[in-house]
Parts: sequence; C-alpha cells; structure tokens
Amino acid sequence: MNDKMTTTKQKVVFEYQLSATSVPMIWDAIATAPGLTAWFADKVTMSGKQFEFVWGKHEARVAELINCRQGTYVRFHWLDEEEGTYFELRIIRNELTGNYSLEITDFAEVDEEDDVRSLWDSSIDALRRCGL
Repeated sequence: MNDKMTTTKQKVVFEYQLSATSVPMIWDAIATAPGLTAWFADKVTMSGKQFEFVWGKHEARVAELINCRQGTYVRFHWLDEEEGTYFELRIIRNELTGNYSLEITDFAEVDEEDDVRSLWDSSIDALRRCGL
C-alpha cells in the first residue's frame, strides 16, 4: 500500500460501445452484485456499501461504493488503494443515435495505462458476451 499523501496514479478514461438498448439492463450489470458477477469478477458479494470481488481461488479485493446516481453511474474506491483513487462506471447515451456506451474512469501508474486498458478490454468483452 502506498503511504504517500498524494496519488502517484493518473486518471484514465475509456469508453466502450454497448449493444444494450435499456438503461435498467446496463444498470443491473454495473451496480448489483449478481450483475457484476456476470462479467467483472467470478464472485461479488455486497454488504452495505462494501463490495467484495473475488477472482479465481486466491484473489479478492474489497471496494466501497462511494458515490452513485441511479441509472447513471457507480463509483467505487478499492480499500487497498490510495485515497483519491476510484473506478467509475458511467452510462452514456448518444442523443443522436440513441446508442449506449459505458465510460470507465480508473487510475493507473504512468507506465501501466496499457495494462489497465487491457484489463478493462477483457472485462468489457465478458460484458458483451452477456448481451450488453
């Protein structure tokens, strides 16, 4: 864990087009434990504002839901990360086409942005296999 008072990570933003045509369907996928289990982690459990994400048999992380707006976005802070960092999943609607995309804001070390993008690319591929 980094003990520095200021974050050494920089904000990165990625946007992914979705095939989903309904905000409730997208919202369920990004803001509920069953929805997140379908594409983001092998198992997700929720207790109050705390979400535990489990991958495989040996990796687990806990995030706190620090902000959300129903049907618009969720923002989580990993409890083992620096203060001021978060990851946010935001539903964006293109007013001209009516299509939806998911805007992801995360934080990465300067030399790890490609790794973070690759992880999100993989997660979004799984989300798309769920029909979104």
